Amino acid sequence: MKKLLMSLLLVGVLAGARAQDNAAYADNTFYLSLGGGATYYLHSSTESLGVPAAGLYAGRWLMKPLAFQLAAELAMAPPFKAPDAGNAVYLMGSAQFLWDFSATFGHVYNSTVAFYPMIGLGTVYQLEGDGYGADRDLQGMLGLHVPVRIAPKLAAWLELKCYFLPYSFDGSYGANFMPTATIGLTKRWYDTPFGRRTGFETRGLGEDWFTGFGVGLLFNSFEFEQVGNWASKMYNITGDMMVGRNWSDIWTIRFELSGFFGRERYNPDTESQGRWYTFNSLHTDFMINLSHLANFNRGVKWNFLPYLGAGPVWRYIDPVFTLGADAGIMARRYIDNMGDFYIDLKYLMVPPRLAGSTGANGYFWGVGYPMLTFGYICNFGHSTTRYRIPVGADINCK
Repeated sequence: MKKLLMSLLLVGVLAGARAQDNAAYADNTFYLSLGGGATYYLHSSTESLGVPAAGLYAGRWLMKPLAFQLAAELAMAPPFKAPDAGNAVYLMGSAQFLWDFSATFGHVYNSTVAFYPMIGLGTVYQLEGDGYGADRDLQGMLGLHVPVRIAPKLAAWLELKCYFLPYSFDGSYGANFMPTATIGLTKRWYDTPFGRRTGFETRGLGEDWFTGFGVGLLFNSFEFEQVGNWASKMYNITGDMMVGRNWSDIWTIRFELSGFFGRERYNPDTESQGRWYTFNSLHTDFMINLSHLANFNRGVKWNFLPYLGAGPVWRYIDPVFTLGADAGIMARRYIDNMGDFYIDLKYLMVPPRLAGSTGANGYFWGVGYPMLTFGYICNFGHSTTRYRIPVGADINCK
């Protein structure tokens, strides 16, 4: 997952090499932030205040309303496993997105005081301590970032975030949360990196929306055991339902419901199938359009969009509610002004507690669901970012 995050960041850096008049992406949009504060650790039966909480952030504004940053964070609080043992150390690494809704809805940019909702996904690692062992898992985050400009390239900020920790993390079989409150400083490389809205960035609120539906095949992966054994019944039917928006010719954000049918690990010793169960994942995916990365060309009908995402995953039989992460690539083929055909290949990684167990080697990252789906996308409103008929072409041509 770390390699995937770095790959997406590298693609974003390469996208920055494009001229601003061709894309919703500008040079000199990097920033660095540093902050510190406190956390309030809540789990299934107890709660405690922890000090300090701190973070280091490196990010870039992808377009006027959206920024992406990598975060390295630390929190200290009494652990659930041994509440009298003093503070445990929790290390968190994550990818985070910030949204400037004033830029989206009010066309207000670079104001003195702003409010940026945040979403993030990453890992949490509890260091081993006196009387308790180490633990690691996925974590998700929702928050609010409030910057105040104090100089042309410097901002002070207040940040309120809540980290959602999975069921059974730190030995707590219940709802586990880690709210944090921090203050800090951000150094920007340029005061107003986006001088204007570009020709390939969505404009009105009703433009560039889409919804889609698809069906396909899912494999229940336990380190990819039984991948060639159809008798194991590790393959199941799956489906996608999505809604999203093309924010520019490069950046797309979608919300997708995936999953539906799963099976626990096959036992090769007894040649018995695992238990069948139903599940769903509701994930938010951040997608980058490789077909438009170098330039937006009229008449290009195939678009290839690699993506990363995250969101809640829940199981209905023997209920489990936790977090999952997904990565994949979607190919969209223009049919007409309203519709696209799509192929989507993804891997949804989930904690072993949801799938029922780990694989033979016990690798945390090897448990999940590779999925291949085929479907139809219906586009709504005027399309600024998706497809433009070549100059001089027959408007009715396919």
